[in-house]
Amino acid sequence: MTMAHQPGHPEDRFILHWLDDSRSQRILWLLEILQLDYEVKIYLRHPETWRGPVQLFDAHPTGKAPVLEIIFGDGRPSMKLAESGFIMQYLLRFYDPNYILNPTELGQQLEVDYWLHYSEGSLQHLSITLLINSVARHIAPFGLKGMAKLVTKGLNNGYYIHEWRLCMQYLDDRLAQNGTGFFVGNKLTAADVMLSFPIFENVFDNLDGVREITHDKRDLRKVWPNLAKWSRMIKNIPSYKKVNQMMDEEVEDLIALNPKFDYVKQT
Repeated sequence: MTMAHQPGHPEDRFILHWLDDSRSQRILWLLEILQLDYEVKIYLRHPETWRGPVQLFDAHPTGKAPVLEIIFGDGRPSMKLAESGFIMQYLLRFYDPNYILNPTELGQQLEVDYWLHYSEGSLQHLSITLLINSVARHIAPFGLKGMAKLVTKGLNNGYYIHEWRLCMQYLDDRLAQNGTGFFVGNKLTAADVMLSFPIFENVFDNLDGVREITHDKRDLRKVWPNLAKWSRMIKNIPSYKKVNQMMDEEVEDLIALNPKFDYVKQT
C-alpha cells in the first residue's frame, strides 16, 4: 500500500465497507462528524454463525471490516485502509484541519493516539473472546457441547472476566481523573468515538448480554458510574443518533431485498 502523505482534497470521496454489529460504525460516525463525502457498502453477518460474508474478501485480503476506500479528487490512485485505529489516525491527520476530533495541544493528541491503540490492543480482544466463549457451546459438534461449555467457562472465570474488569475499572478511573466527562480534554475527541464500541455498544447498551456472559448480577451502571454516565452522553449525541438510525433503516431495506451473501471461503 502506497501512502498519500498530502492534506485531504476537498473533492476526495470515501467508500466505507460496513459490517453490521461491528467496529465499522465508529468509522461511519467519524466520517459523519467530519462531514466528509462518504457512501456505505453494507455487508451482513450470518444469522447463526455470526461470521461476515466472503464478499468482504473482495474489499480486503483479511475479509474483515471496516475497510475505508478513498477516491482522491486530484486524480491519484484510490487507496484502501484497514484497521480501525489506523483508519482513524489517517483521517485525523489528513481530514481534520479544524481539530474537530483531534485536540490542538500535542500532549492531548498523544492521549488520543493512546486510546486508539488501547481500545484495540488491550480491551477489544477481551470482549471478543468473552463473546466467542459464550457461544462456543452452541456451535460445538454434537456430543461435545458440554465439554465446550465446561472449558470456556473455566477460561472466562479463570482469566478473561478478571482482565476485562480490570480494563473497565481503569477506564472508569480515567474518566474520574479527567473530570470533564470525556476521555481527553473537555470535548468529544476521536478517543471517545473509538471507545464507544467496546464500552457503550458492547456493555452499557447490552447489559443483559454482559450479565449472561459474565454471570455477574450486579448493576454495572453502579459498579462503573463514570462509564455509565459517559455512555448516556454518547447515546444522545445527535450525530451518533443520526448514523445509527440511518444504518438501521439501510439494513432493514437491504434485508427486504433478500441479498445473497456467501459465508464459507473456498480454499
